[in-house]
Amino acid sequence: MHERAEQEAAAWALRHPLDAEGQAALDAWLARDRRHAGALLRAMAGLSAIERALVPETADVETANDRQPTRRLLLAGIGGAMAAAVAGMIGWRGTRGERFVTARGEIRRLPLGDGSVATINTDSEMRVMLGSETRRVALDSGQAWFQVAKDRTRPFIVDAGIAQARAVGTAFSVRRGADGVQVTVTEGIVAVWPSDADGTMTILKAGQFADFTASAAAPAVGTAPARIERALAWRSGEIALENESLASAVEQFNRYNHRQLVIADPSLAGERLVGLFQIDKPEDFAATLSTSIDVEVASTPTEIRLSRKKPPTP
Repeated sequence: MHERAEQEAAAWALRHPLDAEGQAALDAWLARDRRHAGALLRAMAGLSAIERALVPETADVETANDRQPTRRLLLAGIGGAMAAAVAGMIGWRGTRGERFVTARGEIRRLPLGDGSVATINTDSEMRVMLGSETRRVALDSGQAWFQVAKDRTRPFIVDAGIAQARAVGTAFSVRRGADGVQVTVTEGIVAVWPSDADGTMTILKAGQFADFTASAAAPAVGTAPARIERALAWRSGEIALENESLASAVEQFNRYNHRQLVIADPSLAGERLVGLFQIDKPEDFAATLSTSIDVEVASTPTEIRLSRKKPPTP
């Protein structure tokens, strides 16, 4: 049973992208056995692994040309259908694509050539490659929210290093940081999986999120529509706090502003806060703290220091 499922999964992986009839047949196949989703992911990840082996990111033109005979032999060895699939994928990770970078404090709305829109968060970098069979984004750092134009013949795939996300027509966010990758879905359905070949595919619906770390074989998945909306408040230039610690709030503000908030009194770090604040106005946030939790504010051109107010001397 296992071997047959793996063979069928490989066949499905090679058929992508699918038309409406093919997608319906795939959905039925996935529903027949809960293990089919994992088999399909392994087949798709296997193609990615072959692609990485064939075209390393550091390869230059001369080296790539020198390898052509070996590449042709490998493609021939894995069969005609597989070779066609791999040939369509070669060059993805090695291709620079069109590069977009945002500076600290910048939030950019970027219409893409296929009708999709990427809203790029502060201090982020990504590359966009729109091909005839797939639409691909490499998120090298930071965060972006994607409103994907429907095109079933060209799946929309985001590569965030340790994790991948695939959609057709939907809206979702991908954040890539030092601590891992988070995918959140605001509309439609998105398939996510770890980039390594042993990962398991997870289907996320609107209101769900998946947190990936390098040490975990599978993401932590949850449902929290309200939390997701708060986390994406940056799209409208706001920071939404709901029982957040002051330390967390300061970290968020400092991502967007050159004038940094500094917690001078460590006892303030755990204070819990609720409210909606403008991203680019840390001084207004500090002023609110001075009246709500008795914080003393000392400002300079480069920082805003937060200390606990001392009680008046008798």
